Amino acid sequence: MIHLKKAVSQAGLRYARGMAMRAGVITFHSAHNYGATLQTWALQKTLAKLGAEPCVVNYHPKVIDVLYEVPKLDTGAKRWQYLTRRGVRRRRRQLKIRYARYSAFLQDNIKRKGDYRTFRELEENPPGLDCYIAGSDQIWNPDHTDGYDPAYFLGFAEKASRKIAYAVSIGRERFPAQYREVFGEAIRSFDAVSVREPSAAAAVSEAFGAEVPVVLDPTLLLTREEYEELFVPTKRREKYILVYMMENNRRLVQLANRISVVTGLPVIQRKPGKIFHNELEPFFTEHPGEFLGELAGAEYILTNSFHGTVFSLIYDKPFLSLLHSQTGSRISDLLDQLGLAGHLLHDTKEFRDMGQFFLKDAGRVKRRIEELRADSLRFLENALGRSL
Repeated sequence: MIHLKKAVSQAGLRYARGMAMRAGVITFHSAHNYGATLQTWALQKTLAKLGAEPCVVNYHPKVIDVLYEVPKLDTGAKRWQYLTRRGVRRRRRQLKIRYARYSAFLQDNIKRKGDYRTFRELEENPPGLDCYIAGSDQIWNPDHTDGYDPAYFLGFAEKASRKIAYAVSIGRERFPAQYREVFGEAIRSFDAVSVREPSAAAAVSEAFGAEVPVVLDPTLLLTREEYEELFVPTKRREKYILVYMMENNRRLVQLANRISVVTGLPVIQRKPGKIFHNELEPFFTEHPGEFLGELAGAEYILTNSFHGTVFSLIYDKPFLSLLHSQTGSRISDLLDQLGLAGHLLHDTKEFRDMGQFFLKDAGRVKRRIEELRADSLRFLENALGRSL
C-alpha cells in the first residue's frame, strides 16, 4: 500500500490537463562516480518514459565537489598535501583527463537546471517546478552530506510542489541519534516516500509516520537494451577479470590474484597504480558509458560496490560481491531480494570454486527483477499523481 499525503495537487492536475509534469531530481549527480551518475541518468530516463518533463536540480555543494576536483599545484592546500603523500602528484595529468571526460559526459547526458552551491541559493531562488524527487543514492546518509543538509530533504521546494523520495538510501539501518529529530521532521513534509534497502524501511517508516515501500534502485528500472544509448564496447582484445572496488580490500585483492592464477586471466580495475600480480591498464579515465562496456566484456567480476553488483546482474555476468565495511547492507539486501545470497562473500574464506560466480537460474532472477520493477514503477506513477 502506497501512502500519499496529498490526494490531488497542482502537479497532478497538469497530467489531467494533458501537460507534462516538470519534475526535478536532487541527488549526487555531480559526483564523478559511475554508480551515482548512472542512477541519476536512469531516473531521468524513467521519468521521461512516464510522461514527465525531467531535469536534475544542479545542486553541487562543496562537500561533494571537492572530492572530484583536480587538485591545484598549491602546497598550502591540505588536500594536495595529502595527495602528494599518497603519490598522486605524478598522476595529475590522468586526473585532469578523467575530470574533463567525465564532466563532458555529464554535460551531454544529464539535463541540469540552475547552478546551486549552497542551500541558501536554492532557498532564495528555487527552480519553480511542479514536483521534486529526492533520490536515489545515499543522500540521507549524513556521513556523505557533512551532517544534515536540508537540500536533500527538499527544504527549498515551493508549497504547491509535490515532494517525493524515491529509493532513498541512508547507508545503515537507523539514523544517527543526533539527527533523528531533524531528519524525522523533514521526512514528514514529503508526500510520498520509498527506500532502496529493506534494512532501512523500519527507521524511515517511523520517521515518515506511515509504512514506506522498498523499491528498486533507478538503475534497475531500465533494461540492458535501454543502456545502449550510453554503452561503449570495450576495445580490449584480451579476456579479463574486472575488479570494481569502492573500498580498498586487501583480501579481495588476494582473492582476485588467486582467481587470476587459476584462470590465467589478467585483471583490470578502475584505479591507477598496479596492485594485482597480473594487471592490464586501468579504466581510470573512462566515462560511465565506457565503464559499462568494460563490465559487459569481463569474463568474471569481483566487486564490493552496490552498483558493480547491479550492473553485473543487468549484463548477466558471472560475479561475486564482498561486503563494504560501512554500507554492505545495500548489497546484501539486494541479493537477498533476488534470492542470490550465495553470490555474497562475507569473507574471502567462503570462496570454494568458480561455480559460485554463475547464476543457477538466470530466468528466475530476471522474472524477479521484472516483478520488482513493476512495483517500483507503480509507486513512482502513483506518487507523481498519475495512476497506471
